[in-house]
Amino acid sequence: MKILINRYLTFIKYIFASALSFALDLTLFTIFNHLFKSIILGTISARVISSFINYLLNKDKVFQSSEKNTIFKYYLLVVVQMLVSATLVDKLYSIVSINPTLIKIPVEGFLFLCNYFIQKYYIFKTANVPKIIDNYLKYIFLAFLTTFSVYSYVLNDINNFYLQGTIILIIFVLLVIYYKFLFNKAKISFLYKGFAVILSIILVLGYSYEMTSTGLLFWGNLFNFMISLIKVVGFYLFFKTLIYYFLKFLNHQYKSPQNKLIQKFSQHPFRYSFILMSLCYSIFLIIYYPGILNLDNANQIKEVLGMPTRYLEGINRISNSYLTNFNPIVHTLMLGLPVKLGFMLGNFNFGLFLYTLMQLIIIISINSYIINYLVKNKINILYVFISLLVLILFPTIGFYSVTAVKDVLYTEFLALFCLKIYDYLKNKDQYHFLNYLSFFIISVLVILFRNNGIYLIIITLLFLLINNKKLPIITLIVSLMSFNLLFNNVLLPLCGISGTSIREALSVPFQQTARLVTLKKEVISDKDLEIIGQILDVQNMAEDYDKDLSDPVKDKFNKDYTKEDLVNYFGVWSKYLLKEPLIYVDATINNISGFFDPFEHSWKVYHKLYSDLPNAGFDLHYLNSFKQARTFLYNYENFFESSPVGLFVNIAVITWLSIFCFLTLLNKKPYYAILLPSMISILFCIVGPRDLYFRYIYPSFMLLVLLFPIIKSLNE
Repeated sequence: MKILINRYLTFIKYIFASALSFALDLTLFTIFNHLFKSIILGTISARVISSFINYLLNKDKVFQSSEKNTIFKYYLLVVVQMLVSATLVDKLYSIVSINPTLIKIPVEGFLFLCNYFIQKYYIFKTANVPKIIDNYLKYIFLAFLTTFSVYSYVLNDINNFYLQGTIILIIFVLLVIYYKFLFNKAKISFLYKGFAVILSIILVLGYSYEMTSTGLLFWGNLFNFMISLIKVVGFYLFFKTLIYYFLKFLNHQYKSPQNKLIQKFSQHPFRYSFILMSLCYSIFLIIYYPGILNLDNANQIKEVLGMPTRYLEGINRISNSYLTNFNPIVHTLMLGLPVKLGFMLGNFNFGLFLYTLMQLIIIISINSYIINYLVKNKINILYVFISLLVLILFPTIGFYSVTAVKDVLYTEFLALFCLKIYDYLKNKDQYHFLNYLSFFIISVLVILFRNNGIYLIIITLLFLLINNKKLPIITLIVSLMSFNLLFNNVLLPLCGISGTSIREALSVPFQQTARLVTLKKEVISDKDLEIIGQILDVQNMAEDYDKDLSDPVKDKFNKDYTKEDLVNYFGVWSKYLLKEPLIYVDATINNISGFFDPFEHSWKVYHKLYSDLPNAGFDLHYLNSFKQARTFLYNYENFFESSPVGLFVNIAVITWLSIFCFLTLLNKKPYYAILLPSMISILFCIVGPRDLYFRYIYPSFMLLVLLFPIIKSLNE
C-alpha cells in the first residue's frame, strides 16, 4: 500500500489541492454573492481567488516546480478548460437531452485528468513527456483548436449525430497529419502574421453575422468572446501555415518545360491562344445563342429603343431622351444599337448575337494579346500556360464571355491598363509619345466603361507619380481628369443624355439609416425622422430594408432633394453614428460580409432568359434544340464550383488572394501598382449596393488570372 501511495503521491496531492480549491471557491462565492448581490460578480471574484490559491498549491506543494512564468500558462489552461467544458456540455445536452449535471460530471472528470497531465508535463514540467506523446500531442492540440474553429461552419446544417462525429473525426485526423508534416517549417513575417489574424477574425465574425445578422456571437458576452478568441487562434494556426506554403510556391522558381508543343506555342502565342479561346467560348455562344442578358442589360436596350426604364425614377431628366448614364452610355449604345438594328431587320435575336459576337472577339483578342506580351517578355511559359488553361477551362469565364454585363468589357480594358502599368515600370526610360498615347487611350476605355473608373485610374496613376515624378504622368493625369469632366459635364448634356444620381454613391449611409429606422426607430426624434424623410422614404423603410441589398431603400431616394436637405440628412446620420455605432457597424458588415467570408455562397453566373424584354413584346428567345445542352453546361458550372478547384471562384477567396498577392508585391516597389486597381475594385465592392455579387468581384478575379505569371515572376 505504501509503495502504491508513493507511486501516485503527486496525483493524490493534486486531488486534495483541487478539492481544497473547490471548497474555497464555494465559500468565497457565498460570501461575495451576499456582498455584491450579483451571481456573475460573485462567481468571477471567487474563481479568481480560488484559482490563484490552486495555482500556488499545485506549483509549490503538488508538483514542486521551479519553472518560471508558469502562471500565464496556468491561467490559459483555466480559460481553455472552462470554455471547452461549457461547449461540450452544451453540445452533448442538445444531443441527448438529459440533466445537464449528469453530462457535466463525466466531462469535468475527463478534463480533470487532462489538466493533471498538462500541468505535470507542460506547465510545471516535473516529468519528461513520453516520446510518443511528445511527438504528437502538440499537433493533436493544434488540430483540436482548428477542428473546434471549423465545427460550426462545416456541421451547421447536419442533424445526424453519427455523421457529424464521422466528419469531425476525419477533419481532426487530416489536421493532425497537416500540422505534423507542415507546421514546424511555417515561419512568416509580421506582415503575413497580421494578415492571418485578420483572416481569422473575419471568419469568426462572419459566422456571427451569417447566423444572427449581428456581432453578438463574437462579442455579445464574455463567454461568446472567449469562444471566439479560441476559434480565432485555431484559424490563425491554419492560415499561418497555409500562407507560408503559398509564399513558398510564389518564391520557388520552376523550370520552363521544353517540348515541341511548348516551342510552337512560344513562337505563336497570340495565334494559339486566340484559336483555343475561340473554340472554347464558341460552345457557350452557340448553346446560349443569341447571348445572356441581365436586368440592367434589358433596361439598356430599352433606353436605345426609346422606352422608359426604372432609371428615370431616380433622376431629373435634362431632355426628352430616355438615354441615361446610369450604366455607362458607351456600353449602352454598344449593346443597344446592334440589337436595334436586328429589331429593324425583323430579327431581335440576331441583333443581340451581333453584340455578343463583338464582345467575344474583343475578349479573346485582349486575352490573347496579354498572353502574347507575357511570352514575348520572357515570362516563364509554364505560368503563362496555367493562366491560359484557367481562361479556357473555367466555365465561369465562359459564361461571362457571352454575358452582356458592362463588367466584362470593363474588366478586359482594366487588365490592359494593369499590363500597361507593368510595361511602363519595366521600360519607362524608353517610353515616348506613342507609348503615353496608348496609355491614355486604354485609361479612357476604363473610364468610359465604368462610371467610377476615373477614381481607379487617377489613384493608380498618383501612386505611379509618387514613385516616379515624371512630367508625362502628370500630363496623363491632367488629361484624363479633363476628359472625364468634359465627357460627363459637357458632351453628355449637349447630347441630351441624363447623368446618374448621387444616390449611387450613398449605399453605405443609406443602409445604415435603414437599419437604424428598422430596429431603433423609437430612439429617433420626430424632427430627425422628418429630415431623413426629405431624402428617403421613412414610412416604408422597415419593409424595404434588406440587409444584403441597398437598392430597395436607395431606389426611393428623393430626386428633388436640395443641397440643404442632403446636408441636414448627414447631420442626422452623424448624430446617430455616435449614439448607435453598433447599428451602423452591423448594417455595413451585413452588406459586405460575402466578399470576405468564404462560407457564404451565392450564384456566380447568369444563365436564365429574363422575361423583361419578351414581356415588352420583343422576340428574344433561346434555341429549344440546345435546351439540354444549356442544362448540362449550367450543371457543369455548379459541379465545378463545388469541386476543390472551384474554390478559386469563391468570392471571398478571390478577395483574399488578391490582397495576399498585393502584399507580396509591397516589397517589390513600385510593382505593387499593377494590383492597385484590384484593391480599388475591392473597395468599390465594399461601398457597393449589394453583398455577395460575383460580377462585382469579377474584375479582381480576372486580374488574378491574367496577371498571375507576372505576380509569380516578380516574387521569385
